[in-house]
Amino acid sequence: MQKKRFLTIIIISLIVLLFAGCDKEDGTTAYLTFMTVPTSATIPNGLHLDSILSITNPIPDDPNGATTTTQFGVFGFTNIAGEPVYYAYGKKESIAGDQTHLIEQGFYQVDYKVDAQNVYFAVKDSSSTLTKVEKGNGIPTVFNGELPFTFYTPVEGKDGMYTFVDASGATQYRVYATFLGKNGNFFPAAEDGKMVPGALPINKSVEETLYAQGANGVSRMITTPITCTNIPITYVV
Repeated sequence: MQKKRFLTIIIISLIVLLFAGCDKEDGTTAYLTFMTVPTSATIPNGLHLDSILSITNPIPDDPNGATTTTQFGVFGFTNIAGEPVYYAYGKKESIAGDQTHLIEQGFYQVDYKVDAQNVYFAVKDSSSTLTKVEKGNGIPTVFNGELPFTFYTPVEGKDGMYTFVDASGATQYRVYATFLGKNGNFFPAAEDGKMVPGALPINKSVEETLYAQGANGVSRMITTPITCTNIPITYVV
């Protein structure tokens, strides 16, 4: 059985703002709850699965200390400014008394970061759902620093382009790309050395897994849920 990744969770303190029109005169309140992407939903073209969270929270006021677990994916892409942005699927509902009405559902922007020991997750923009992915396309740029991986091999005559062969024998292409001279990062590339539009920057753990275990190892890594506790998944918006 594959070992799951258990990470210490640091919860970002979130000041919940009641935006104009959400706390209405009729007494309704709007809530945004993150959830698994329904099978009927359409994932916008260019939005890539980054990881899966499995979040366990206590049930409020339960005398027995019962908990509930919610599992959902975090998706992302690199925008035209060269910034990685992340989204999770959620539904926004208004509640008045015992009446619940669906306002909208879709992908909402979130603050998200994972390192070796910590997970950060919180809603960032609850005003609207994602309708179109504006894919960033960086310019290949000569990289003058220390390479992030010793197995990267420079490609002669191609600015910022590198290759390596993964554990399954497949050749992988990478490029150091910048956006108007800023936000430089290593990205997946095509054989011609150009960045794959909208691709997220290279993740160190994923890249090392690809090199050592191949694509199957990466697939197992991404689809193995990151187990978390005490992270809010419902927000007053």
